[in-house]
Amino acid sequence: MARSEPGKLNYHAAPGAFPILFAGFARSAGLDMVPISYRESILSTQDLVEARIQIVMTPLTNLLSQAQAGKVRLLAVTNKIRSPLAPDVPTAVEAGYPELSFEAFSGFFGTRDIAPALRDRISADVRAVATDPAIAARLATVGLVAHGSTPAEFPPAIAEQRAQMASIAELIGIRPGQ
Repeated sequence: MARSEPGKLNYHAAPGAFPILFAGFARSAGLDMVPISYRESILSTQDLVEARIQIVMTPLTNLLSQAQAGKVRLLAVTNKIRSPLAPDVPTAVEAGYPELSFEAFSGFFGTRDIAPALRDRISADVRAVATDPAIAARLATVGLVAHGSTPAEFPPAIAEQRAQMASIAELIGIRPGQ
């Protein structure tokens, strides 16, 4: 549809990595779509329901109730695995759009001079919480999946994500400091 009507379809990408990710996808796919900004991203949901915009890239929980009511269609999730909230919705890779795959994550950071024993104890505690079935069940209710890692595993994950974003930024012509 976007290819048959260049420049006529609108999209909104919620703040964070989504605007860069979607712009990179559109550029690599040769799509000409108009980005629409909102003061509050949640307002894009109503415009999607009313067909004033055609695509919204936002956290799943922002659109789940509208999808369950049949007002919007979920096309894909950007995570590497399907969401427990919408197990029938494919990942971007499964849907044929690997360039839209993006694993958001959060982490714990300490000062550069944190004692290794303290760092390791905090890491072990976080991993224990992340693997607790009760915690996993609660996080799943809001679409989150806990993954525990070690202090040695976390920097490469950050570097991988940084490299992915740098590649996309270069593709769409964003330079540091802009």
